[in-house]
Amino acid sequence: MHTLQDRIETLMWENRRSTDGFTYTLPSPELYPFQWLWDSCFHAIILSHFDVSTAKNELRAAFSRPLSDGILPHIIYWGSDTAATNWGREMRGDIINKAWGVIGTSAITQPPIMAYAVWRIFENDGDEAFLREMYPILEAHYRGILKDRVLDDRALAFIVNPDESGEDNSPRFDIQQGLPAMHSADQSLDRRLDRIREHAVCQFQARDCMSKYFAMADLPFNVILFESLGYMSKIASLLKLEDDASYFATTADNVQNAIKQTLCIEGVCRAYDLNSSQSIETITWAIFMPLYGGLLSEDEAKRLVDDWLLSDQRFWSEFPIPSTSMEESSFDPVGGFWRGPVWMAPNWFVYKGLKRYGFDDVAETIKQKTVDLIELSGFREQYNPLTGEGIGAKNFTWGGLVLDME
Repeated sequence: MHTLQDRIETLMWENRRSTDGFTYTLPSPELYPFQWLWDSCFHAIILSHFDVSTAKNELRAAFSRPLSDGILPHIIYWGSDTAATNWGREMRGDIINKAWGVIGTSAITQPPIMAYAVWRIFENDGDEAFLREMYPILEAHYRGILKDRVLDDRALAFIVNPDESGEDNSPRFDIQQGLPAMHSADQSLDRRLDRIREHAVCQFQARDCMSKYFAMADLPFNVILFESLGYMSKIASLLKLEDDASYFATTADNVQNAIKQTLCIEGVCRAYDLNSSQSIETITWAIFMPLYGGLLSEDEAKRLVDDWLLSDQRFWSEFPIPSTSMEESSFDPVGGFWRGPVWMAPNWFVYKGLKRYGFDDVAETIKQKTVDLIELSGFREQYNPLTGEGIGAKNFTWGGLVLDME
């Protein structure tokens, strides 16, 4: 009888690949044959529970191809250019491989959870040499984000494409994409390809050009940035880089204050369109990210959990947590991708936030429901929040995050 950890370890080994001296994990061999940035951070966190050396190699691969501004790209197309082009064509996105302006990677990024992933590995074995190896790459990435992705003195970082959120077709982006609440996956992809065309016209100058087309201060991106800057300060301090430690700590405070002042209203936080200076009213699982960042008062956190998370009209489905509120007209539990189905990374983020605020019983229920989904439908990309049926790619790695729900 194989335990859940045994099955997770087997999955992670089966999805391992080696190219050009680097080893990395595919999210799913079926649909995702390359390396994705925040996926690899999740992979490193999972691997750190049973093979710290492999976890380190996962990040070495993910951090190996920074862009010219130091920012880490969201995809590394390991292998031949032909393979990348063929994959792009299959996904109706062959323009992606022609328009990025760089060879072998994309030219956008993903939520900046890298510093946390490095710190989690360090907590396992105290390997200061690994921190020293990773630090220059991390520093360049975060300084690049803070230079290229902040428009004004509000200190909020913006994304230039929904794909940078990690939630490609989330309804948080519908208005800015000119899309109705109900639309096809192809319509969403077409709009995101429009963003890539604009990037090419802008020669990938995010702050001065790309921001004119799409500049969203997304809530998860900024909460993760705030938390990660805190870990950067910890790492710099441990390495006795006191000026850097002070810089990252101060910048973390600035981002935290900006989130509270601009994105949060009476304990409910949302994305914000920097071009129109408007909050995004669509409610998705992202409203719980301030729990992960510890950004709410105890009373605000309790109201958020009681009124939103535990509401069976909003997010407390048979198998929580749906990626979009069940009250939203965009909610689609089967074919919605990020518009309704359960994803394991959001469950992990929310679990961590609940534990931070002492909602241990709710956190443990989410953990058990996450395990139930795996037992019922296996390791899938998404799950129907009403029935638990698996959706999307098979042999998908994110379910392994249940090992880190502790």
